[in-house]
Amino acid sequence: MRGADYQSEQNGRGSDFVVGLLCGTAVGAAVGLLLATKTGAELRGEIAQSADRLRRRVGESYDRASEAVGQAVDKGRDAVRQGRQTFDEVKADFTDGGQDRRTDAAHSTY
Repeated sequence: MRGADYQSEQNGRGSDFVVGLLCGTAVGAAVGLLLATKTGAELRGEIAQSADRLRRRVGESYDRASEAVGQAVDKGRDAVRQGRQTFDEVKADFTDGGQDRRTDAAHSTY
């Protein structure tokens, strides 16, 4: 089979699939409407209740996640503050120690 023939055959299969998918969707929707046990108003009410429950759950999850992130940020700030303090102490010790050694060396040469 040549390249052009193969490509033409593949395009035909793709469009056949889409047509079949659309027909199946339409038939499924029609059967669903015919076999529905609830009225439209009842169904819309249940969907609204489900959406409200989902909204509350998502809100609660967001609140918990937000609190956890806030705590993690606070811990991070504390760690940075502590690290900065330790660095400043070590830097001061190093600087002070260096000056003491220079002073000791200067006194010993006299």
